[in-house]
Amino acid sequence: MITQTQNNKMGEIEFRKKLARQQVEGIMSLDDEFSSDEIEMILGDRMRTTFEQMTLHKNRGIVLSPYIEIGAERGQRSLVMENDIGAEGAAIDISYDMLKSCDYYSKKFDKSKTPLRICCDAYNLPFLSNSIPFVFCYETLHHFPHPRPVVNEIFRVLLPGGYFFFAEEPFKGVARLGFFESKHRDYSKQARDRGTVRKMIEFFLCKKRCNEIEHDIIENDAITIGMWKRLLSPFETKDVTLELPNRLFTTNLFEPKSYVKILLACLLGGNIKGLCQKAGMLPDSVSSIYDVIQCPDCAQGGGTNQGYTRSLD
Repeated sequence: MITQTQNNKMGEIEFRKKLARQQVEGIMSLDDEFSSDEIEMILGDRMRTTFEQMTLHKNRGIVLSPYIEIGAERGQRSLVMENDIGAEGAAIDISYDMLKSCDYYSKKFDKSKTPLRICCDAYNLPFLSNSIPFVFCYETLHHFPHPRPVVNEIFRVLLPGGYFFFAEEPFKGVARLGFFESKHRDYSKQARDRGTVRKMIEFFLCKKRCNEIEHDIIENDAITIGMWKRLLSPFETKDVTLELPNRLFTTNLFEPKSYVKILLACLLGGNIKGLCQKAGMLPDSVSSIYDVIQCPDCAQGGGTNQGYTRSLD
């Protein structure tokens, strides 16, 4: 199966380093990116959404601690987990600089507790198998040429009875033709100031253009509904929602009430989110996040040596 190349990974690391320095330290090196004030407003919205969604999970009796957040970036969602939800866990990302910026944003948003942060590759999660009750990610799986190896790793580390939550991932619409490259990058002021009609026209006719792609970061918008169904098939229960652009409507992927909506979703594309449970029963007690860290190299060699981490704490 196709995986990220070394250039993809290095591009991710280099781009995130520039982004952190620009938005935290004011060292400008990227055009058409959100300013410090703009990104803080966006992060605030993301944190509020995370609080609402995780509160719903908590109220359903889902065990949220210890957790792993994959593709945590600045750790803003893990800050919510630690300070507002009362969970303990690890924020992981391939970008050391992004994880380091969590200290800056914890002060900006007045969050005193920071998560354990681990800089690692999502293809080899540094945790014991069957050890974590809750894993989540936002806007992460589409940064891989195929998300299967990452989901396999998530499934491996999940405890039997544990949950995987993901959100804000794209699914392909066959009507999105991508004939032309957009004139402006996605986050530029010009792109954001476009009218609704022009945005819709460009959504269907233009290829995505952003600094990530220009740094060789994968932006995989070609994951079809069928691929998502196969990808999530190992989980015993699956509550997965398809949301169309501009929130025209939503529909359940595995238990649709209207196949007309599924057909429209296949045509138009949109975003997908889901809560999936691994078969089995959670134990009466679970280990601390610090007790389930494992060196990926040792695990592949059949060993059980613990203690691997490049932690910022």
